[in-house]
This record gives sequence, structure tokens and C-alpha cells, in this order.
Amino acid sequence: MAASQGYEESAHLYDLFDDKDNIRFFLKYAASEERVLDVGAGTGRIAVPLAREGVRVTCIEPSPAMRHEFEVKRRADAELRDRIELLEGSAEGFNLESTFPLAILSGCFDHFLDDHERIASLVNIARHLEPRGRLVFDSFLGLMGDSPLKPAGEARREGFVYKRFVGGRVLPDGTRDTELVFETYRDGILLDRMEVHSLVGVTTREHIHEILAKAGFRVKSEFGDYESAPYRGQDLLIIEAVKV
Repeated sequence: MAASQGYEESAHLYDLFDDKDNIRFFLKYAASEERVLDVGAGTGRIAVPLAREGVRVTCIEPSPAMRHEFEVKRRADAELRDRIELLEGSAEGFNLESTFPLAILSGCFDHFLDDHERIASLVNIARHLEPRGRLVFDSFLGLMGDSPLKPAGEARREGFVYKRFVGGRVLPDGTRDTELVFETYRDGILLDRMEVHSLVGVTTREHIHEILAKAGFRVKSEFGDYESAPYRGQDLLIIEAVKV
């Protein structure tokens, strides 16, 4: 069994299990823009479809393993090479000489562990937005409590079966230790079991509003799912914020 912090060891399995139906949601915002900033782009699961629709996407990703998976896709397709720029960097530390009308932050906000990191990241993103530029991001508020390890998906690829289990516990410092276990099978035989730990910052909707205001944003819209249903306390919170 292998154990790791973060997703460096499991990046090659990321696309198998990240089945959130949110690509159309982000495309709705990106379709009207020529250029988009994707912060925490991961393996390019969102950036690639945006690029195929003609949007030029500048992607920031701190994880070498995630960037490798993304770069494999980008190098294999001339269209993607032309429309996607993939850069190393963190949300609070990247520094570009251009600004954008839209920034997206999918599945990343919860990984800001405290207010210092949240504000620094949001301020840096705002610095890279045009006047009245928009930031669209999601936060999984309903998944921030204690939960036992339980099945969370099964996928098949090239004769192998992959199973995922997810659980977690809130730590005394206000973060949540999220545990993911990946099992690999072939012909019903367990070949590998990998344990991954990742920290997320526990927060609330009200506190997110406060942080956005401090970072120079105004909340324009809130949704409770990727079909743009109004937010009414769902586990998922999606925010469209405007730079002020």
C-alpha cells in the first residue's frame, strides 16, 4: 500500500473519478469571452473542453503530477497547444503580465486552508482580472464534516478495475483531513491499494462572503448546483463574484 499527501501519486486516476457535471456550467460563462484564466486547472478537465469551443485558456496549476497529465493531452492535439497555455504556480503566487475578463476556480477554493491563504489567493486573482472582471468558483460546504471511509465510485480502463473510497475528519486547527483510497483490480484480484490524504479548509457561506469583500469582490449570483438552481443551503455553493 502506498500513502501520499495531496494528489501527486493519484493524478493519473483523477479523470476517472472526477465526474462532476460542471463543464457546461463553466462553458456558459466562458463562451462569451475570448480569453479565460483557469486557476488550479488540474488535468485540464475543464480547460480542454473550453479550448475546443474556441476559448483561449491560461491555466495555472501547482501540482507537477497534474500538470504532467494535462500536458499529455495538450501535446497530443495541435488545437489545444494553440489555445491553452499551461503554467506552474499557486493561486496566491502566480504572476502574469496580462488581465482577463473571467477567472474560474473549480474544486480549488476549499484547498485554501486559512484566511491568509484565501485572501492572498483572491487578491492575486483580482489583480489579474480586468475592471468588472468576474470570478466563478465552487465550494463543497456540505462535505466539510466528519465522515467514515465509504465507496465513492468505480471505473474501468484497459482491463483494470479501479475503486475509490472517500472519508475524512475535522482536525483541531479547523482543517479537514480528507482521505481517499484507490484500489486497483484485475480479474477480481487486488493488485494495489493507495491511500491519499489532502487537507481542506473548513468554512461557511457567510465567511466566504466576508473574505470576498476583503479581497475586492462583490457577490453577484449564487447557485446550489451546476444547473444554476438558486442556492438554498445545498451541499454545493457556486458563486459568481465581480471585481469592484
